[in-house]
Amino acid sequence: MANSLRDQFLKIGLVDKKQISQAKKTTYKKTKEQDKGHIQAPDENKIHAQQALAEKKEIARIANQKRQEEVRRNEEIAQIRQLIATNCLSLKDGAIAYHFADNNKIARIFLPTKEIVDELSQGQLAIIREKDTYAVVPSPVAEKIKAWQPDLIVLHNASPQDAQFVLDDIDDPYAAYKIPDDLIW
Repeated sequence: MANSLRDQFLKIGLVDKKQISQAKKTTYKKTKEQDKGHIQAPDENKIHAQQALAEKKEIARIANQKRQEEVRRNEEIAQIRQLIATNCLSLKDGAIAYHFADNNKIARIFLPTKEIVDELSQGQLAIIREKDTYAVVPSPVAEKIKAWQPDLIVLHNASPQDAQFVLDDIDDPYAAYKIPDDLIW
């Protein structure tokens, strides 16, 4: 009674052994193809894992980019500090008070000589904010600092050759009088 349908057809004589072996081969091939097709079908877990990996890589790339930006900013700050430290003028024994505007407030520093006051007014020197104090540096150093962090420049007058004066009114009676740049308030 445990005979398969194929064996029963063979006993009755409806099929011969050749047809049975051919049928076995075709069913075997079909099951193999189904198994292979099932393996080749994309697995949802793999897709989710790949998406999670891609998101993780993107987050890591953004974090790395932020770290590199922070390192670059710290390097710029270190270079600015080094430029100020190596190029700032000594303001010890300053007797001449020099007033200037800083963030809508009037600030003052004491300068040692009148020549430094003249150079500040001519644009050869500049005043730089350094932490809680001020430093006086040469104009080329101020230009380098201005390229990195323009908010550190407190006072940098334009040199006379760079300034372009346009007289709007030719009939101005005071046009012949020059306003001194070193006017002390």
